[in-house]
Amino acid sequence: MKRVGVEVKRTFVDAGASVAITGVGPVSALGTGADAFFDALVGGRSGTRALSRCAPPARGCAIAAEVAEPAPLPLDPANPMPRAVQLALHAARLAMADARFEGDRERVGVVVGTGVGNVDLIEAAAETMRLGRRLSPATAFRAFSHAAACEIVRDLDLRGPISTVTSGCNSGADAIGQALDWLRLGRADAVLVGGTEAELVPTFLSMMTAARALAVRYNGRPEDGSRPFDNGRDGNVPGEGAGFMLLENAACAERRKARVRATLRGYASRSVGRRADYDPFNPVFDPAPMLRTLRAALADAGVTPAQLSAISANGSSSVFYDVVEATAIAELLGERSERTPVHSIKAALGQTGAVTPALQTIAAALSVERGVIPPTRNLVEQDARVKLNLVRHAPLHGPVDTVLCNAIGFGGFYYSALVVGRAES
Repeated sequence: MKRVGVEVKRTFVDAGASVAITGVGPVSALGTGADAFFDALVGGRSGTRALSRCAPPARGCAIAAEVAEPAPLPLDPANPMPRAVQLALHAARLAMADARFEGDRERVGVVVGTGVGNVDLIEAAAETMRLGRRLSPATAFRAFSHAAACEIVRDLDLRGPISTVTSGCNSGADAIGQALDWLRLGRADAVLVGGTEAELVPTFLSMMTAARALAVRYNGRPEDGSRPFDNGRDGNVPGEGAGFMLLENAACAERRKARVRATLRGYASRSVGRRADYDPFNPVFDPAPMLRTLRAALADAGVTPAQLSAISANGSSSVFYDVVEATAIAELLGERSERTPVHSIKAALGQTGAVTPALQTIAAALSVERGVIPPTRNLVEQDARVKLNLVRHAPLHGPVDTVLCNAIGFGGFYYSALVVGRAES
């Protein structure tokens, strides 16, 4: 029997090979596009404002990192487009334009990470039903977390593999890890990958308030709310946004003479194994699983702790997990813990769920390309338990070769890490 189909030539590469980062598309409360986003980070500005997308929960967090661009589209009953999908489309278009990619779409894949998906549309649909109104037939398709990936491939005419990763706050990191695997395995020549989140809705904010995870002390001073590793921190500041990158294998990037901003060198994810149920009042202090993850990511990249130029910490402003993370990083670095620069972009962006690891990776790529490490905002009085060389008050200028990006899953059950390096000459 004759086989009919498209001939596919797969190029396998070494298991630990790096891939090129040729396009970036950040859409954040700090700014949209590479320059606006990174310049704001380096300038120490804040994207946190008074919450306006919905009413804050009673006695809850009233501040958030809201995106001003693109302008919010209404949830039109005839053609509902969830906020997370809007943000993802905008970021994906930016990344493709930044990469100046005009090649064959047949071998370009898409991976999207999202933690809570399209919860705004689900809330709106529930309200429509409560009022006895009819739902749009499009609601079913767009309510799924996979809707952003589907809209991206449709909008950009991408025909390679497609996937959606949902692993809570680490979804963006794990999506990037999957894209790296696809490129190493030869399943695609290029992958458009990132995270999107639009969690500023009553249900989600109420749940996080009940979990006592959000900041409340700085409701009157929004820009001071997210303060990683500072003694005055009291929880996460919620946010929204999207961040996408175009990753390409070396042959694809070289063939089209692409500008390579940086390289993605390694990835790892680890779970903690058997542990008691999550208890917000008595969490388990255990830095060992995070340390295993960081070491595994470095091993995948072929990098030692001594070769790190900087660490982009999870640093979410959590009273508890900031100390767990600092302990793991200090053990990873050993005697270099007081010399290797460490910073957190969440001081400026809050905790944007699945988006933050993607924005961390974009910021790391721009740090490597431009030779500057952004400062950590609001670090006034460093927690004495944090024995790290935190970048504070001003950016750190100089050669940046390798950055380790860390991500902590909510509840401390799982961890992810990525390694970004200088473009290979």
